[in-house]
Amino acid sequence: FEHGADFVIHSITKLLSGHSDTTLGYVSSKDQNRMEAIYNFSVSIGATPSPFDCWLAERGLATFELRFEKAQKNAQVLAEALKKNSKVKKVLYPSLPEHPDISLAKRLFRGNGCNMVSFEIGDHRSDANKFIENIDGIAFAPTLGDIGTTISHPGSSSHRYLNSDARIALGITEGFFRVSVGLEDPDELVRSFERALETI
Repeated sequence: FEHGADFVIHSITKLLSGHSDTTLGYVSSKDQNRMEAIYNFSVSIGATPSPFDCWLAERGLATFELRFEKAQKNAQVLAEALKKNSKVKKVLYPSLPEHPDISLAKRLFRGNGCNMVSFEIGDHRSDANKFIENIDGIAFAPTLGDIGTTISHPGSSSHRYLNSDARIALGITEGFFRVSVGLEDPDELVRSFERALETI
């Protein structure tokens, strides 16, 4: 709210819960009337979580700060390693100097990073397929915020419904990947990516 938002929406499913075992989200507002309206609407349509899902989320929140600190440190290490790899065409990570929104990231993140790294390799789907086939220990899944690192290919998952021109306009090429970085040993994490990149 300190940045002027009227509402704050979070996916608890992802990093806040952190174990890929619950599906939850929340919306909040500093305006009590709005919150009451949201509550009444949720109750009326039955959009209320089960007690077990709430327990899972509360369990995850207890370790959120520790997990996020480790995940963002790992993400920084991975982003810097990918940036140096000749097989990688582009890396997007908000604390890298060349990121287009680095000034905004510095202001909003206050010196922190995040757990998400995006990068681009070759121009063809075959390059992407070969990379995925050869990356060991990293789950190929669209889920984000788990304790283990996951990788997704937006062109064949989250953005597959768009035609190629629309995807390109968004910067989503056939070789574009999103990585949700987890809590692994950072050196082993980098080695997993480097070994897979050597195969393309």
